[in-house]
Amino acid sequence: MQSKRKVALFVSSLDFGGAERVVSHLSNELTKYFDVTLILLYNNIEYPLNNNVKVIALSKENETHKRNKIARFKDYYQFIFKYQKVLKNENIDLVISFMIRQNMINGIAKTFNPNLKTIISERCFPSKRYLDTQSRALLTKTLIPFLYNKNNKLFSNSVYINKDLIENFKIKIDSHVIYNPIQIDNKEPHFNYYHSEKDIFNTVTVGRLIPIKNQKSILGALKTLPEHVCLDVFGDGELKKELANLSEKNNLTKRVIIHGNVSNIKSHLTNYHCFILSSLSEGFPNAILEAMSVGLPVISTNCMSGPLELLNENIPVTIEPNSFYKAKYGILVNVDDVQGLANAIEYLQQNNAERSKYSLLGIKRSKDYSIEIIGLQLKNLIDSI
Repeated sequence: MQSKRKVALFVSSLDFGGAERVVSHLSNELTKYFDVTLILLYNNIEYPLNNNVKVIALSKENETHKRNKIARFKDYYQFIFKYQKVLKNENIDLVISFMIRQNMINGIAKTFNPNLKTIISERCFPSKRYLDTQSRALLTKTLIPFLYNKNNKLFSNSVYINKDLIENFKIKIDSHVIYNPIQIDNKEPHFNYYHSEKDIFNTVTVGRLIPIKNQKSILGALKTLPEHVCLDVFGDGELKKELANLSEKNNLTKRVIIHGNVSNIKSHLTNYHCFILSSLSEGFPNAILEAMSVGLPVISTNCMSGPLELLNENIPVTIEPNSFYKAKYGILVNVDDVQGLANAIEYLQQNNAERSKYSLLGIKRSKDYSIEIIGLQLKNLIDSI
């Protein structure tokens, strides 16, 4: 019997986050085809891995956000050498890295070992995330083309990410799109009818509490809506206290609950009437996909990138200010349009028929992204090198 090809996936950690969840799904699925090693910078694992995935952490630390910049720079310098040692000791034939730091380390490893096969994966919209300050823009405009182009192939989770990398970061290597996967449970679809305005209309959002996720715009919309419209927030991050204070300032404390992180978000999503994504920018939002998979109708900003691809098959739309667009699989609003978001919430609250329609369509759409389909796409990309 021929031994399986030795493939590694390389990511910072498996802490709570969209990219981290994707890596856990892909690691498990790829064990069908390869001998899989998961290489982490930091030893933090919040998502399930099967017993066939070998895990190697380059550091015992698991709280990276509390370390100062000097300590983290020292860590990354050491990681370059530790990473190459692991690749050699484990006889890794091909490695897939996820997100900018790991992609750059992969480019360095490829420089010192040209026979190593490397695939890099970009998970966010680069011009939104890497060009936000002048110093950061100068650094990334230099390092991304220099180090990314040393690898064999690249895949992202949006056609717009690849376009941005090619046009604004001079990426020349073979580029592909492989969307995020989801585990399909094949359970009976669940739909929460909304009976009357005497009842609570429960909305929910999921994501890190950071500026780019823009949860404050949902609070702004909520402020203009009747008291029976409420919001639950799942996630943690630097803006947790600020959002709590904003909620108190606007007399929303009885209508807004911030729960923090949970490990199995899909089991919670079935309790709500609609899902809201308010981001200024995305890569490919897992949270939307998970909501759709359990039949939860979705309202999302039409941000770069992902929502248009998920909710309208990437067919461009024009959304009037203070309004919304009824896309094929959900509702789209303009980025940071508080009134448009409020109007979209009110529309779904008053229309059970529309919510029921989007519930069924969302379940159907989510099946296009099953882990079996996406895992096979990644297998074929690996086999092409």
